[in-house]
This record gives sequence, C-alpha cells and structure tokens, in this order.
Amino acid sequence: MSFLRSSLLFGASLVGAGAIALVGAGAASAESGINFSPGNDGLLNSGTGNTGILNGGVGNSGIANNLLGPGGLNSGIANGLLGGSGNQGIANLGNLNRGVANIGNGNTGLVNVGNANQGLVQVGNFNLGAVNVGNGRVGLLRLGF
Repeated sequence: MSFLRSSLLFGASLVGAGAIALVGAGAASAESGINFSPGNDGLLNSGTGNTGILNGGVGNSGIANNLLGPGGLNSGIANGLLGGSGNQGIANLGNLNRGVANIGNGNTGLVNVGNANQGLVQVGNFNLGAVNVGNGRVGLLRLGF
C-alpha cells in the first residue's frame, strides 16, 4: 500500500512541476499558451501573430482560421479554412467576406457564392437581396442568367 501511495504522490509532484514549468515559460516569453510556433497567443496556433485556438496563417483571431490553407487577418470561426484573407464571421472562404458561409470575394451576408454579393443565398456576382441567381440582380427570387 505504501508503494502505491508513494507512486501516486510522485506522479502528482511531476504533474505539478510540469504545470509550473509551462506557466513559467509562458510568462517569460511574448506569447502565451501552447502553440505550434512562436509569436502566438492561445492554444495550438501555427503561423505567427495569431490569437485564439487552432489558427494558422498570419494575424488571425478566433478559432480555426486559415487552418488548412494560406492567408491571414481573418477573425471569427473557420474563416479562410482552405485559404483566404480579411474574412469576418463564420466559415467564409475567399477574401474580404463578412457573414456566414460566403464563398468568393467581397460578399456580405449568408451563403453567397461569387463576388460582391450582399444578402442571403446569392449565386453570381454583384447581386443584392435574397435568393438571386445570375449577375447584377436586385430583389427577391430573381432567377436566371
């Protein structure tokens, strides 16, 4: 029984010493947390200048931005996951998108595919409104090319 108790106390002291070493290392450097590369704040970030969890690329903040592709300056969750820069929101792919699940460049809103769309479920370019397919459409349910 004393062997078991001694083993448990020894194991607990090792864990405590390891935790103190990690805290000391984090306090002594510019970055904090457990990251894959230096210059990041948070947990499991790669790249540089990232804040949050699992961010890659450069200058991202949030969770899983630029995780699998190049880019930077994204904020939110899973923006530029496969590549892209300057996105804000959730799951935007491309560049300069704001909102949720936009694919392309310069889209604002929800589930827009293409470029410079604003609104909800736009497919094409320069659409404004909801559920438009084509280019330059304004309004609701404008379908066709």
